[in-house]
Order: sequence, then structure tokens, then C-alpha cells
Amino acid sequence: MQRDCLKGYAAAGLGALCLGAAGLLPVPGAAMADGLETFAARQAPHKAIYTLAAERLGATANLAHVDGAIYYEVRETCDAWRIRQRFRLRVVRNERESEETETDSVLVEARNGRRLSFSVVTSTDGTVTERLSGVATLNRIGGPGVVELKEPNPDRIPLPAGTLFPTRHFLTVVRAAELGRRSVWSTVFDGSEEGGRHSGINVVILDRKPSPGKAEPLSILRRPGWSMRVTYFSPEAEDGRPTYSFRAHMTDNGVARKMLLDFGAFTLTGNLRAIEPLKRPEC
Repeated sequence: MQRDCLKGYAAAGLGALCLGAAGLLPVPGAAMADGLETFAARQAPHKAIYTLAAERLGATANLAHVDGAIYYEVRETCDAWRIRQRFRLRVVRNERESEETETDSVLVEARNGRRLSFSVVTSTDGTVTERLSGVATLNRIGGPGVVELKEPNPDRIPLPAGTLFPTRHFLTVVRAAELGRRSVWSTVFDGSEEGGRHSGINVVILDRKPSPGKAEPLSILRRPGWSMRVTYFSPEAEDGRPTYSFRAHMTDNGVARKMLLDFGAFTLTGNLRAIEPLKRPEC
């Protein structure tokens, strides 16, 4: 496996959390003008830890073992939401050569859904190998926008009309699920793609999951939700094949209970190991 492929897997994992976690943020009614207030009010700021274990290793992937972990934290302020994600991936090849990649991402999304600052630092075996940062803005909700890339090289990248940032994307998916829709297609920018690219994301709502009720000791997890299949596409791909996909059990208050990340060469199961609710500010 090439080093740039491993970086791609780590970035993809962060992208997965952008729907599975990074987009799980409450938006006050004053900031929402498109009927998302009811769904936004349910969301629960929190921090969580997931362990990643290999479920399948492709026969041609030359891999002996893959594991990892995800730390996720979302905090609400009076004018924005701050999302911190750390994705660690350890790969051991059949020759017993190992490599560990970690991607540390911070997103700050404005409550009005029109501004997203992002910073992503990728390290391999403890050495920083890539930095990606900048600010994305939309002219209006539903309108076009632009990414002002700061690192690795200053650049200005247009965003097509209809682009969503992670929070609004997830709330749109929740609303669609509540209305009984089976799929949602969106253009999303979350700052995780190399070169400041956006992605096409197709979410298929597979089935509804009932609340576990009092059998679940933690109130934050005592919520109903859905099983979802999420597929990412690059707008530059000529063959139309997806970049990667994952399945997740999402609760309606914005917690990913379990995930299955599919990178083609291997799949990883993500299990929630620890979670702590966080307080909202008094604004």
C-alpha cells in the first residue's frame, strides 16, 4: 500500500465522521429559515471515543492487520460550532512492515450555515506530512460559494450552488428520514478532501431503529434513530465510482452508535467505547 493511499484512508475516515458525527450539531431556530429547527433542537453536543477493528482485509491488499481509533468532540458556542476529530489508523503489511497515520481535524461552522473554517493536520509515524487549512463561505444558503485555501498553498476554489456544510447536511438528512424519504443526494464541503475539493454524498436511509429505552443506562443514547448507508463521490471521477462508503446507526440526537467503514481494500468496524455529554452555552 502506498503512503498516499494511507493518507487517503485517514482523510476518508474524517469525512465519514462529518456525517456520522461532525454534522451532529444543534442549530438555534433564529439561525434556521428552512424548517430545520425541530430536528436541530434534538442534537446533543458531546465527546466520544470509537475503536476501529478490521472486519475484512482484501485478498490482494497485502495487509496482515488494520486497526485504529477515533476521538470526536463537538462543542456549541453562541455563534458557531467547533468540531474536533482525531482519526488514527495503524496498518501492518504481510511483510510485517507497519505504518501509523493520524489525521487531526478542527472545523468551525457558523450558525447561519454560510461559513466554515477548517484545519487538518496529517502525520505519519509521528511526523507531520500534510497541512490543509482555509475558510469556505457561501453567498447564501443554496447559492454558490468559494474556498479560500491557506495551506498547503494559497488558492481560491469555487463551490457550486447548493453546497452544504456538515451541520446543515446532517440536519437535512434527519428531516428527510423523519419524512420517510429513502435517499438524499447532496453536494457537501467539509474540509477533509485534498486540495479543498467538495464531494457528492448520497445517503440511503435503510431502516428505523427504536429507542432501547431504560435498558440503556445513558440518557444521551436512549434515543431512536436510523441505519444509514453513506457514499462519497468525487466530482472529478470520470468512472462514477465512489471514493468510499460507510454504514452507521445514527440516533436522532446526533450520536453514531456504530459504524462500518468501507475503503475497498479493507473494511473497519467502529464501536462506541465512551461518550460524555457536553453543556450548551447560555446565550
